[in-house]
Amino acid sequence: MPEYVYKAITDKGLVVKNKVEDASKQSLIRRLKNNDLMPIEVMQVSYNSKKIKKTKRNINDIQDIMNVANSTNLLNNAAKKNLSWIEKVNLQLAATEKITSRDLVIFTQNFYLLKKANFNNIHALSTIIESTENLSLRGILQDILAGVEAGDYMYTTMEYYSNVFPEIYINMIKVGELSRFPYKILRTSCKIFG
Repeated sequence: MPEYVYKAITDKGLVVKNKVEDASKQSLIRRLKNNDLMPIEVMQVSYNSKKIKKTKRNINDIQDIMNVANSTNLLNNAAKKNLSWIEKVNLQLAATEKITSRDLVIFTQNFYLLKKANFNNIHALSTIIESTENLSLRGILQDILAGVEAGDYMYTTMEYYSNVFPEIYINMIKVGELSRFPYKILRTSCKIFG
């Protein structure tokens, strides 16, 4: 049967919009009038002769995803095995690079500027991650981004890194996220740490 979208007015003057299936446009108009609805507009949107059954995701799909993730991990490990001894040492040192207060100040200033330019947290963090030189900070920011993308506030993920971000910094981010003027709070933290 064809599907129609209609607009109609009720006895009380309310406009009703709905999507229904009916044999024809004329039979739909008759049905609306019999139900005390005055049709304004009736449009055919599609013709459903057979409904296509979509396969739903289930546990098997999740298992396939995990297999792909494990094979990707194996590929990464194989790529690491091909590295020279010096490259492995440099990778390890870069991964454990200390996060300095200068790194935090640069992050805060960049985040402040992006928020002032009306970037949302996800876009701002993604932009900053691309330009962050310190690999340890980049990993932490990627974790914070994952938390924000999952629906958490930024400060809740930052609390896991209380050894990197001072408590006052986390609380200022919290106030900024929960207030109407987040970039003004960031400007204050730039003045405190910068």
